[in-house]
Amino acid sequence: MKKIDTLVEDLESVIYGLGGWNGRIGSILGDNIATSANKRFSKPQEPRGYLSLSSIGTPCKRKLWYKVNKPGTGEPLSANLLLRFFYGDMIEELILAMVTASGHSMKGSQDRLSVHGIRGHRDCVIDGMTVDVKSASPFAFKKFKEGKLRENDAFGYISQLSSYVYAGKDDPLVTNKTHGAFLAVDKVSGEICLDVHDFTEDLKTKEQEMLAAKEMVAGDLPTDRIQPVPASKASPNTKLDKSCQFCEYKKICWPNLRMFKYSYGIEYLVHVEKIPKVDEVFDDTGS
Repeated sequence: MKKIDTLVEDLESVIYGLGGWNGRIGSILGDNIATSANKRFSKPQEPRGYLSLSSIGTPCKRKLWYKVNKPGTGEPLSANLLLRFFYGDMIEELILAMVTASGHSMKGSQDRLSVHGIRGHRDCVIDGMTVDVKSASPFAFKKFKEGKLRENDAFGYISQLSSYVYAGKDDPLVTNKTHGAFLAVDKVSGEICLDVHDFTEDLKTKEQEMLAAKEMVAGDLPTDRIQPVPASKASPNTKLDKSCQFCEYKKICWPNLRMFKYSYGIEYLVHVEKIPKVDEVFDDTGS
């Protein structure tokens, strides 16, 4: 029986065509991608409107409150962002297909879990460990590769994964009850890494964290916002924190938000003291 320690090495062997891949796996992959496309594109995406395991770790309490209590009141997600989400779906399905081909044990894919009335779908269990597949930018991938995600976790991935580990505590498929891993792919370079985390300490307070989140969304809108950060070391302007940039409620929190289009993307400025020498735009598509 293979161990998760050799997973990346064995995935690379599959990529090199050194065994494991077959037509059946390819057909299942095609079916899964088609199913994902049908879910995303056959009708408009409906906001969830409930507290999920994947949202527990959201750094911003206001965002979580809005998602549960006022779904659909934020800005509609742009077409290019929705397409990027589908890219992530396809990469995830491809990676999981390669895990199957590599000979590692993969079970519980997209199993529905529920704990304290909070539900969600985990990605899978590989070799007895809860695993979350992430397609990442080069910047984000570096944190997975170097094991530094805890130092700068703008999207709450650590809490998200530990929630799935906690929810699987009584699941016989999960033999490692204290650890979880991110199987991350750099969307630009194609590099793969496995970032394993020990959640022994996190799990001691996970029930408290979940119950606190339930209590929070049942109450009034939290007043605290994630504060802006300097636009650059030399600039007097301030911009949205990274964790707020993709939030559909950002213009509710910051009604005077201004957007400027740089070569690398859009900067969301909260306070503008010095006008940037680039075009100002008026929606997230850059137009």
